[in-house]
Amino acid sequence: MIPAIEKSWRIKAEKKYRGLAGLSMGGYGTLIYALKYPDLFAAAAPLSAFITDEEGLQKMPDNNYNATFGQLFGRGLQGSARVTKTFTDNHIMKIVADKSVNDLRKVRYWIDCGDDDFLIKGNCLLHIALTEKGVPHEFRVRDGAHNWTYWRTGITDALAFIGDSFHQK
Repeated sequence: MIPAIEKSWRIKAEKKYRGLAGLSMGGYGTLIYALKYPDLFAAAAPLSAFITDEEGLQKMPDNNYNATFGQLFGRGLQGSARVTKTFTDNHIMKIVADKSVNDLRKVRYWIDCGDDDFLIKGNCLLHIALTEKGVPHEFRVRDGAHNWTYWRTGITDALAFIGDSFHQK
């Protein structure tokens, strides 16, 4: 991703000028990149990020799992069979638990999720895990659900947070 962007656009190609933002599965991707490659990004802003535990994945309705997550973790799986190696290797809470505090602090995090979003529990658990490890981050819970109405009202603050990370104010 980074080489393609740097080849296509005239940008400052340094960590201190790189930020990520995404919503829903894009929020999950934002976290995966930031957590796995903290030396590449200054800031990450996941909005309504997909964060679930094994139980949540196992109990997810089949149509939701197959439509969105089956392509990532394995199609047509049910129950405990959904907890694949791919899921475990990319489980946000496991990555946070296994990362050193120093690695986690290499990226500034802006986490935002609506109070009526079906993903609120996972986002709250991420906030708690980062807090318990002493990792500075911003955590926002606002009135709203998993929809564009919510995201449109939050993206400007998320992008301002990323911009502040670049020290360009």
